Amino acid sequence: MANRWLTPWALWDEALSKWLLAGKDDPLIPSWEFPNRSGAVPIVTNTDGKVVNVEHLQSILAAAADVIDAGEALNAALPITFTLAAQPDVPRTISLEFVSHAQITAYTLTITGVDAKGATVTETFTEADGWALETSNAYATITSIIMSARTGTGAGDTMNVGIASKVGLAGFLSAITDVFKVVKSAAAGNAADYSGATNVTPETDYDTVDLSTGAAIVDGDKFTIYYLAS
Repeated sequence: MANRWLTPWALWDEALSKWLLAGKDDPLIPSWEFPNRSGAVPIVTNTDGKVVNVEHLQSILAAAADVIDAGEALNAALPITFTLAAQPDVPRTISLEFVSHAQITAYTLTITGVDAKGATVTETFTEADGWALETSNAYATITSIIMSARTGTGAGDTMNVGIASKVGLAGFLSAITDVFKVVKSAAAGNAADYSGATNVTPETDYDTVDLSTGAAIVDGDKFTIYYLAS
């Protein structure tokens, strides 16, 4: 069997009896970029065995307080399963805020969903976390939001559920410096290098990048994030 391509990124070397990865095991084999189903473009590199990921976030929405659920009434019989009018446009953190809590003095609230990696994630909040909340995980899809406990009748009390400005990555970050470039194409026009500590804030525990630290996200903004994933 002669040397031949198995895929755009691997070559069988008959003499060595092994597969060679493009741009890694043999520098003469060209490196290739190919998007996966989530829009990420992994590129095999020689950087400590990590993979360079390129993620494209197209025409994302600005952070909004009530785009997922506006004015959910909190006086129904428990458990209260929130009515979700929409889903996040891209994997991103979720905001949850009591519009009023004149009657409620304590609560237990759980959000469950799927993150950018396809893993199921769950977070539970109580009054100890406050009355204006933001998830740590970035949710690609919200499966449910449920209030399972409440002290007080909840009469007249409501909650908004919206989207925040931290977006989730499909790869794992081992260091904040692994996010090495972010390019923003503003809704109004010109692309700009949006990198640097003053503009983006990566977070390794939940593999998120806060895109609001340089400027607020405007509806229609596009971001391309380059990072090393372990």
